[in-house]
Amino acid sequence: MNRVFLSRFLALSILLGLPLAFFFYYKQKIDDLPRQGSSVKTYWAAPHFTYATQNGDSFSSDDLKGHVYVADFIFTNCEGVCLNLSKTMSLIQLNFKDDRRVKLVSFTVDPDRDSIPVLREYADRYGAIDGKWYFLRGEKAEVWKMAQEGFKIPVVYTPEGGTGNEFTHTEKLVLVDGDGNIRGYYNGLDKERMDSLYNNLASILVGIRQ
Repeated sequence: MNRVFLSRFLALSILLGLPLAFFFYYKQKIDDLPRQGSSVKTYWAAPHFTYATQNGDSFSSDDLKGHVYVADFIFTNCEGVCLNLSKTMSLIQLNFKDDRRVKLVSFTVDPDRDSIPVLREYADRYGAIDGKWYFLRGEKAEVWKMAQEGFKIPVVYTPEGGTGNEFTHTEKLVLVDGDGNIRGYYNGLDKERMDSLYNNLASILVGIRQ
């Protein structure tokens, strides 16, 4: 009888203990996740800006508070790197389409030619979702200063480049967290670096409520 009782007691303990063990195991995993976001390097505060979107309405960096966003710098006449950067951004949009915490921002470095209608057409070409992916236009001097001094992104005018290649600018994407801090720079044309962006973005999102 004692052996039967002992066997039943052990079986019951296992049945009750395993779910509890898994509960505490995964709880510990979840509790550890917010600390993972802090392991992503923090650079400096992203610059403040207020520009017009592809829809003609005003949009500022204040509207991005509480959201993680990825930014790039393009111009619509670009025949080279911009096309591939925009394809990369469209893939990010696709992967985080239903996550309201993630936004995309593309700044034009050629606002003289990139009017609101032109930006709208370009946004439509890449399937930009309103309220998800913003194409922003401001005064050229202001945008360039913001890029160079705020985001630390180089932008250079090279007239000898010819139509579609007049600007030399970075192929890097910038990752900014919900507090407005820059958390990384990633080559938008390099798969390995993009894998790193996805991993770091997901890590930062852990600390932001859905």
